[in-house]
Formats: sequence, C-alpha cells, structure tokens
Amino acid sequence: MPSSTPTMSRRTPVISAATRFWIGAGAFWFVFCVVVWGLWITGPDFKPNHIGVEQASAAYVRFIRGVEIASILLAIGQIWHFILRPKLRTGKMSFDGLFFLSCWMLYIQEPWINYNSPQFLYTSVAYNMGSWCNYIPGWNSQNAGLMPVGAIIWCLAYLTLVGLWAFTGSKLMGWARRRWPGLSSWQLIGVCFLCFIPADLILEHGILYFELFNYSSTVPSLTLHAGKIYQFPLYEVPSWCATLTCLSAIHFFRDDAGESYGERGIHKLKIGERGKTFLRFLAILGTCQIGFFVTYNMPYFYWSTKGGEFPPYKEYRTAGVCGPKTHYDCPSLTTPVPKAESPTNRIVMPSGSE
Repeated sequence: MPSSTPTMSRRTPVISAATRFWIGAGAFWFVFCVVVWGLWITGPDFKPNHIGVEQASAAYVRFIRGVEIASILLAIGQIWHFILRPKLRTGKMSFDGLFFLSCWMLYIQEPWINYNSPQFLYTSVAYNMGSWCNYIPGWNSQNAGLMPVGAIIWCLAYLTLVGLWAFTGSKLMGWARRRWPGLSSWQLIGVCFLCFIPADLILEHGILYFELFNYSSTVPSLTLHAGKIYQFPLYEVPSWCATLTCLSAIHFFRDDAGESYGERGIHKLKIGERGKTFLRFLAILGTCQIGFFVTYNMPYFYWSTKGGEFPPYKEYRTAGVCGPKTHYDCPSLTTPVPKAESPTNRIVMPSGSE
C-alpha cells in the first residue's frame, strides 16, 4: 500500500535561479575583462598616443597633470577607505569593497559609446596607452587602438565618478526613506534619479569646458551649444543618471543578510568564506555590468546613427581617430560611416562629375 508521505522530497535550492544567473553573468564579464585587457596589454595597441600634443598650451598640459595627480590621490583614499581598511579590520571583504571593485571594472565599457562610430573622444595630452577596442568582438569604429582611453584619469574615474557617486546615491535613498517612510522603492529610485540630474549637468559642463573629454558627434537638434567645442547632448543626462541610479539601487536595496539582489542566498552555501566572497563579487559584478550596458551603452548605439558634424577641435582632441591628417573624415550627417577594415570613408568624385 503506498505511503501517504513521500520517502524523498525535492530539495529547495539554496540559491535561486536569479542568483545563479547573476553569478554566471559576473563570471562571463570577469573572464571577458581579463581576456580583453590581457590581449591589449600584451598586443601592439598598448602604446602611448601623443598625436597633436604640440598644439596644447603649457597651461593646459599643467592642468591635465594636476588632474592626474588628484585622480591618483582620490583613488588611493577610496581604495583604502572602502576596500583595504575593512579587509584589514575584519579579515573579510566588505560589501562596499566588492561593490567598488565591480564599479572599477565597468571601465571595460568606457569607450563602447564609440562602437559604431566616434561620438566621444578624449585628450591625447593625458597620459594614456591607447585603447583595447580592437579586441572587442564586432567593433566597427575606425582607428580604435588610437583612442586615448587607457589613461590614468578615466581608469580611476570609475572609482570616483562612478563608484563614489553610486555610493552617495545609495546614502541619499537611505536619507529619503528615513525622511519620508511611506515612499515606495520606485519613488526612492525616482528621487535619486532627479537629484543626479543637476549634479550631472554641472559636473559634465565643467569637464567639457576644461577639455577633459568631448562629445564630438551629437544629434544637433538635441544638443546644447551645438557646433561648439563644449557641445553637450541632452540625451546624455537621462542615460548617465539612469546608470548612476541603477548602480545606487544595487548598493542600497539589500536584504537582512546584507546581500544585494544578485547575491541573495549565497551566505547559505556550504562552501568556504573565500568561495562565498568570490561568488558575491561575481554576482555584484554581473548586475553592475548589465545595468551599465542597458542604461548607457545600448541607447548610444542608437544615437551613433544620428550624429552630426564634429566641432573645430584641435588635433589633440581627435587624437588621430579621424580628421584631415588621417584616412577618415570625422562623422557628420552626410559622411559615410566606415567599417573598421575600410581603408577610408572619403568620397572622391570622378573627374567631371557634379
């Protein structure tokens, strides 16, 4: 006679399918970063790009060197405060430590805004070692290895202008929840997003004015100061503020075990602490990378098809990626978009044609 109770029960997984997905996503991104950066560092593109630096004023060069020194000092402070000091105190990596490391690795996506064509360029005056873009599968934009993105300033900015801003956004949501306990999670996210908007407008206008980077090809009808060297695309604001808000939410919304959405349940696994820590890092990394890709780079893949003409930049601001001294005309509404393998995108009309 069959028993009324089953002799075996299906075991409930310790971690959910969602957590396993985020760990897998983080593992993919971790391997991707190691492979791409490894190929870049050991390959021919890992070399300085100083094209056009002779056109820069002495004052501008001194300013860039000052920003580099400040970037290093700020990064050292953050690494000590958020990563090393908690590790030395407790013997374990804190959530903040894993979060800041994950934000730092978002640097792999920094130049992807130029995946289809140059939209966003950097100064070659800054210390740099070119870029890893030629090792990104399917990369279409020309002269990818010349983009001076592999620089002190922008590498360390992913601690300061990304990790620290997201940490601040998380603290802002905590303050808003204490101030207005009735706010829903989505309302907290909305408050964070709205607060990032004026801060981003002020910061990016300052960066553009001081020539740290430039939005070189933008949609003219959606651009402030269109045609000026400090032109600013309005669609940058919702994209970048959405990215910072997404990262802030990853940091803020944690359960009673202190685990973010992607990590939930990892503390229950019967493995060593080092194994749990690495899985937590992968889960956080996966959520951060996908959040960044969806909120920022995916919209720019569309805007790259609508970009207008470059302003009259000096050569250190185009860095040999395009321009009169290269084989490629810079993007405009009428300039053909070359593939990475195209020898040129210049149109040479046959003699006698109109």
